[in-house]
Amino acid sequence: MRRKITATILAAVMTASLLAGCGSGGGAQSGTQAGADSSQSGQESAGAAQSGEAGDVSLKVWGSQEDQEMLNDIIDNFKEDYPEAAGWNIETAVVSSADAKTEVLKDPSVAADIFEFASDQLAELQSAGVLYRITKNKEEIIANNLPNSVDAATIDGEMYGYPNTSNSFFMYYDKSKYTEDEVKSLDTMLAKELESGVTNFSMDLDNGWYTAAFFFGAGCTLFGEDGADPTQCDFNNEKGVLVGDYLLDLATNPKVKNHDDALLLAAFAEGTLGASLTGTWNAAAIKESLGENFGVTTVPSITLEDGTEISPSTIVNFNLYGVNAQTKHPVEAMQFAEYLSNEKCQRIRFEVRNSSPTNLNLVNDTELLSTSPAVATLSEQVKTSTVQPSIPQIGNFWSPMEAFGQDCIAKAVTKENMQEKLDTMVQGILAKLGE
Repeated sequence: MRRKITATILAAVMTASLLAGCGSGGGAQSGTQAGADSSQSGQESAGAAQSGEAGDVSLKVWGSQEDQEMLNDIIDNFKEDYPEAAGWNIETAVVSSADAKTEVLKDPSVAADIFEFASDQLAELQSAGVLYRITKNKEEIIANNLPNSVDAATIDGEMYGYPNTSNSFFMYYDKSKYTEDEVKSLDTMLAKELESGVTNFSMDLDNGWYTAAFFFGAGCTLFGEDGADPTQCDFNNEKGVLVGDYLLDLATNPKVKNHDDALLLAAFAEGTLGASLTGTWNAAAIKESLGENFGVTTVPSITLEDGTEISPSTIVNFNLYGVNAQTKHPVEAMQFAEYLSNEKCQRIRFEVRNSSPTNLNLVNDTELLSTSPAVATLSEQVKTSTVQPSIPQIGNFWSPMEAFGQDCIAKAVTKENMQEKLDTMVQGILAKLGE
């Protein structure tokens, strides 16, 4: 579960953009749409009036504890690149992206002007009216970032976040056990006889963040094509049944283990695992265990019982920067939020934090990404990933998927009752929230 412009050119571009932004309309989704549009238009007017009054501009940015030094360096770079912002007062405070939604919803009036959050929180934040709709340089932001990262920041055609980093999973493997050609197909990997005591493949079989990839790869959808319809999930259609059969085969295959992060790390360290699915957060530990045999690749293809070969589409989340709808300086906040997530700053984040970029120039920079094979593989994987829905109904997704996976492991699911079990799973996913 994706080059350098001179400061003079940037200053000219941003000055022109500020003038354009001051005249544009806007609206945060709060209460009725008309009220929201009126509210944000008023905010933009206030921001326009204050634009250029450097001494009056004060912005607060939230970031994780480990990001504080990096953020302060970025603030210094921003003021160097944009002389008109030299007098702005930009402060940082420690609130991680994982906690940002909770904190901003407590009281938006005292929350940061700019904060980072996970894209699966977008719908809730937007419906609460706490996100400022992007009205400045929107088309440029769209053109510069991965299409699905833009989709993850968009609701009803409007953008409410600036794509910054991506988060999904891929496959790590031991090069002493598999060749680069063999890891293209999971079926080929499972057919291979490895040495005694070695597991061919592992994954978290009762975790929907991983198993959903197989359903998505077969063309199934979660909450409709756009992930916004809480009444739709077709994981139990004809293709879904074939995927269920495949997952059951994995769960009952002696060459496959149900491994969470702790178990797969231990297995790689012991040399008893050929390959497993996980993300960049485990790259360093697996690299240390495998050494020269450290291998990474996208999730391999599988072949369903009807002969269809599919490529699993992993769930992806993106970290986005959002602007608080109650900021007193919306134009300046948008300018800095865009800077925080631009190519230059995504490169810094990659170099400092080993984060996977969304900027297309960086995603396609093979020389840059070659310094981090795990990030390079993730950047390739997310190009075909499925964005995790952000509607509240996603809260009903995890438990039914977990129960289905556990039943497969326990052999309570059979190919004879697969349709019935998937129907039950989908009913749980689509159940009314709170029931």
